Amino acid sequence: MKNKSRMPILIVPGKGPIILPPYGPGPVMPPNNEQNQPGGFPNFPPIPNQSPNENTNRIIIKIKSVFNDKFVQVGANRYLYSIGEYFNDGQVFVMILLDRNQIKIRIRGGNFIRIDDKGFLIADTDNKGASIFNIYSTSQNEYVLLAPNGYYVRVRESDNMLVARAENAGARTRFKFRKVQNY
Repeated sequence: MKNKSRMPILIVPGKGPIILPPYGPGPVMPPNNEQNQPGGFPNFPPIPNQSPNENTNRIIIKIKSVFNDKFVQVGANRYLYSIGEYFNDGQVFVMILLDRNQIKIRIRGGNFIRIDDKGFLIADTDNKGASIFNIYSTSQNEYVLLAPNGYYVRVRESDNMLVARAENAGARTRFKFRKVQNY
């Protein structure tokens, strides 16, 4: 996926739909097409339609790698790994929706996720130190995360660790977000 063909997918509640110009070649989605919004996808949690407050921009999710079909967990060293076999094995995350297609990710009831100097995702910071990711749809139920270092988050083959080092979106960079109902 080339940088110029990506289309932002998130819309900030309370600000209405944000229609962005196309970024180059590829299909242009009509402004009121439900597929242009995350809520139109069956496995993506819908964005609430309430007035903005501290809870309307948050979605509680679990993250699953499409590459190895495993849920993301936080290891003892606070780094993120895609190693959970079952839904209950996955870490519960809070996706905080910012402006347009930008998000922050935090462990539910815990620290925020940041990118360290080597590109690894680590859960050890507060809100001010959290990395801001751009999220893009690659297909109807799959998404990629573009880290602030300019690389896509991918699953490393040797140990299933999450690292932001992929120059292009591909098989290792795709993730699914599953809404958590009872947390």
